[in-house]
Amino acid sequence: MVETEMDTDVIKILLIEDNPGDTRLIKEMLSNTELFNCFLECTARLSTGLEYLAGQPADIVLLDLGLPDSQGIDTLAQVCAQVPGIPVVVLTGMDDEGLALEAVRQGAQDYLLKGAINGRALWRVITYAIERKASEKLLEDIFHTSTIGMYITR
Repeated sequence: MVETEMDTDVIKILLIEDNPGDTRLIKEMLSNTELFNCFLECTARLSTGLEYLAGQPADIVLLDLGLPDSQGIDTLAQVCAQVPGIPVVVLTGMDDEGLALEAVRQGAQDYLLKGAINGRALWRVITYAIERKASEKLLEDIFHTSTIGMYITR
């Protein structure tokens, strides 16, 4: 088996979640998964999470959209604006397909329902989100540094 960089590195995860029970459940899911090594930092408020991200790197943010100091899609927008290079996965109790689609359109790598995920699925989402974000950055760098004229159309 070929070891990738992600196999040997510790993944730094910031969980922004105000419900202590949900925080404990996510910690348990991640500790029970032997598929990767991670360091999990938890904050209960968006403001604290943004302060953390301003001073410390993270590989991924797991974000609840219902926090004491921020609600809804604006919560995601604030994180994406402050750290556009870090993948964000929305992890919420709001089962709303319209909100899920809007979150992905606004920059979330995925939208997960708290009660509908297990440790292995969470591991998969985290690793895929990190890899997708790295691929997006690589393509963006190629686009911006290329000496050949390119443009994007829809």
